[in-house]
Amino acid sequence: MKRLVSLAAAILLLTLAGPARAQEQEPVSTQPAIQLLEDYFDLMLSGNLASAEGLWTQAALNRSSRFGITFSGIPLKVDASSPIVRNLPVMRDYLFPAVSQVNVLDGGNFVRLDFKKVVGGQAVEYPYYARYDGQYFWLTYPQDYFARDWNVLETKYYRIHYEPGTDEFLHPVLLEQADRYVEKVADSLKMAKTDVAEIADKKVEFFFCKSDSSVAEITGHFTKGTTDLASNDIISSYFPHNHELIHLLVNIKLRTLPLYTQPILREGLAVHFGGRWGKAPTSLVFLGAFLHENQIVEVDSIISMDRFESQAGADMAYPVAGLFSGYLIDRMGLEGFMQLYLALSGTFDQVSGMLAPAVKRTIYEAAGVKSWEALLADFQAYCGRLQKDRSVFAPGSLKKGKKSFVQEGMQVNVEKKWASLQVVGDSAAMPEGNLLFGYDKRLEGVRSMLFEEQYQGAMPYPAYRWGIRFDANEAGLYDYATNQLVGKYIFGITPSSEYHGEDGNDVAVRYLLDLSDGAVPTETDHKLLKN
Repeated sequence: MKRLVSLAAAILLLTLAGPARAQEQEPVSTQPAIQLLEDYFDLMLSGNLASAEGLWTQAALNRSSRFGITFSGIPLKVDASSPIVRNLPVMRDYLFPAVSQVNVLDGGNFVRLDFKKVVGGQAVEYPYYARYDGQYFWLTYPQDYFARDWNVLETKYYRIHYEPGTDEFLHPVLLEQADRYVEKVADSLKMAKTDVAEIADKKVEFFFCKSDSSVAEITGHFTKGTTDLASNDIISSYFPHNHELIHLLVNIKLRTLPLYTQPILREGLAVHFGGRWGKAPTSLVFLGAFLHENQIVEVDSIISMDRFESQAGADMAYPVAGLFSGYLIDRMGLEGFMQLYLALSGTFDQVSGMLAPAVKRTIYEAAGVKSWEALLADFQAYCGRLQKDRSVFAPGSLKKGKKSFVQEGMQVNVEKKWASLQVVGDSAAMPEGNLLFGYDKRLEGVRSMLFEEQYQGAMPYPAYRWGIRFDANEAGLYDYATNQLVGKYIFGITPSSEYHGEDGNDVAVRYLLDLSDGAVPTETDHKLLKN
């Protein structure tokens, strides 16, 4: 049995050691950090989890435990992202020596300790970070190193650590809407009022990075954003990242759950309520219906973990997963869906080992249907009703109602809960442009990530919140304040004569006023831009 050396004893030995001894070992400045990780692994192997947990910084422990979330079968929540902690029974024979490479950071205030072993023919790599407090090293999270000098901004529900260069994107309208969304989705998830109050008190810790590369540097994964399950932190180059927020809120709602869930439900639930990567649920649901109905991505092809990850590209799999989860929630109710969510959760081996037939049976039995084929037929009918009755952004103009705006070959009509835009073209060219509206003084002088993405710095953001961008092939409703596409129609996916009007040269779309918080273009509130 490897002898356990305390951190304090290691530091004392290094202090007393002579020059020759120091040259034979790791540099004096890194050896205590290496010993820290070895002690940590020793404590976990011996089952002394409380002492192992005590080797983390207090700040890391506070963030990890602040919502009372626990993952069944994971010995230490504070280190739940580590492949070592996630699979300790397999990893226990591969833990020593603990460190393959050491990197001194920030003049020695932080150290990166790289663990790397080959287990069962597969490389297992994971970086641990240690922070020096002037006396001892303590385990901590990579974001605590990378964001050590970032400024912090608090809202009602968020504590935002923002990388230099991102502050101009964090304007009052965006922050207000981010808080409103927390309350809205908490209501949709039927979270207790005490849960919402707890979030307001303890905050969602959000690390707002200036690029996907910054996210990759912190997380080790090149992605737009992620929810770190160990710390409960959201790390993203996009704010607000509603999809990742949903993952956190679901965990807060359930409190105790397995670490893994079949992705068709886990990701589907997050898409259904939070969209994905700047696309609101309202803009993805009809894409999901098109992909499924045209057999580009069918539910069968993403029903299990292996199929979800290997048989469909992520960008196409997510809309279908979101649509299917929405269907199940409509059919079963949210609580029934959450019971199914837990039934399809477990350890990695359990979830990855669930074959497609078993997943299908679990779902159709929970939905009260006699067979998978019967469930798919019902889902197909749901998709049809969705296209017919629930379209929130669709081709065509309103023939009745009040004219809100008539100018420059454009007309906006408003009728009850709907608004429409019709743009007259000619035989020489189809109309195209971006009709901005919803001017807000609070948006003056700020930056919009979405606007800059579309116009590539050709012009400053002109302080209008909304825009209907259109051309001969497609139209979309954009929220430039929150950087979201909220409604989309693509002629090539669902061709409709209504889009081009009676003469075939126009562009006409209608949208549910709820999408724009009731805002419509008017003669005094609009600006037309070229695409």
